[in-house]
Amino acid sequence: MSDQSNMPHERGPEQSGPGKRLEKKTRPALSPAQARKRKEKIVMIVMIVLAVVMVIAAAMAMLYARWVKKPPLPPDTRPSGSPVSTGPLDSPDPEATLGFDAVQPKVGGARKSKEIYTFLIFGSDVASGLTDTMMVATYDITNQKAAVMSLPRDTIVNNTGHRITDKKLNVVYTLWGEGDEGVQALRTEVSELVGFTPDYYVRIDWELVGEMVDAIGGVWYEVPFLMVYNDPFQDLNIYQEPGYRQISGDDAMQIVRWRKNDPGFPNPGDGSDLYRLQMQQGFLKAVLKQTLQIKNVTRIGQLAELFGNRVDSDLSVENIFWFAQEAIIGGLQVDDVEFCTMPVASGSYYQAKYDTDYPFVYPIQSQLLPLINEKLNPFVEQVTIRQLDLMSQAPDGSLRSSTGRLADPSVGVVQVKPTPPPEESEPVQSGGPTQSNEPQGSAPVASEPLPSGAVEPPPASQPVDTQPPATGPAEPDPQPTQAGEPAGGDWGETPE
Repeated sequence: MSDQSNMPHERGPEQSGPGKRLEKKTRPALSPAQARKRKEKIVMIVMIVLAVVMVIAAAMAMLYARWVKKPPLPPDTRPSGSPVSTGPLDSPDPEATLGFDAVQPKVGGARKSKEIYTFLIFGSDVASGLTDTMMVATYDITNQKAAVMSLPRDTIVNNTGHRITDKKLNVVYTLWGEGDEGVQALRTEVSELVGFTPDYYVRIDWELVGEMVDAIGGVWYEVPFLMVYNDPFQDLNIYQEPGYRQISGDDAMQIVRWRKNDPGFPNPGDGSDLYRLQMQQGFLKAVLKQTLQIKNVTRIGQLAELFGNRVDSDLSVENIFWFAQEAIIGGLQVDDVEFCTMPVASGSYYQAKYDTDYPFVYPIQSQLLPLINEKLNPFVEQVTIRQLDLMSQAPDGSLRSSTGRLADPSVGVVQVKPTPPPEESEPVQSGGPTQSNEPQGSAPVASEPLPSGAVEPPPASQPVDTQPPATGPAEPDPQPTQAGEPAGGDWGETPE
């Protein structure tokens, strides 16, 4: 039998055990000094690892503190002893106007939840500098819901401006010189419309909208119709095809600034400020929906830089991003944010001094008060008519305030347009002798002479009544039409 037939167990003793690589090696025993040194080395490695982790954690904490900081709620400045209303109404049948002495301080005190904030947000028009976009927002962080009410820029307010155009809400910021005084004046006028003073203000440069859209990688939005508008004065050229697509920052700026189409193109809107607000709200919903995605947390640095360049506010950038963090991590959805517009009716007032009819809008009180208390008011105390100063148009065409007192008494009377002079008839052109029924050669008939000194007076203009209005309550107006249509005005059922 050959050697190849030998079975493995028949091999020599030198090959019967495991291979050398499988042999278990025995480590030599360490001396006490060596064991102590080895233990110290392991402890040192662990300490280095912990130190690195602590440094990273500290750096993250510093970055967090740098970019995210919770803002404090403003202190309650309501005078002690002020009357408080917690019910829906103070009186079931209040007057349309109140005596000025009945006006109460703005609401305050306990809030509806632990963390609920209010904001005045406004932006200036590029060409005129007027605040063409104004909003009051309330964000309830505890319950993760928010409400945003747009304020029409043509809303008339009770101030001493000479022209009606100087009494519109969008002029207040500029009329007071912009800056801190302009902000404070606008905040005060807005508080007269909503019954509370917003906690913070945010003035944005509209360029921020386009830059934010680019920063988050564009926004998917359905342009509802063809938009074509060109204004060389503003260097504004808008052209947007209808349809659902990804909108760039430049597209976004065109959409938020569009109001109406050029002549010759279909015009789905009425060109009013109210229609423009509806368009802006729809687009801002799309921006908000895609900004609230968790992936945008990683873009906090880029967004912070944009806010620093384009936002003026009494909130710091760190405060603003604390709200952003609470919204994203807290799970705020676009369906949790309610957009609305202050309910208004249309009016027009003639000022004889300027011989001009001025259109404007004014709040519909019966619709505004429930909206404020249900959606915007952060306080337990209810807003009543006693906290508001709302302008409206009386049935005779004069203007009035819900306080019973006008800052400019001249608008409390009807200023009548002068009667236009009669049109002169065209003179008869000279020509040949006209035919007459008189027999030839008859004497001419003399006209009746006027009495001595009698002169036919020319038509006179009707005098302008300059008496100040009474401060007593005015009669309620007829029911108003929808906003944007001519109306005499309506206070509606006037809650206290």
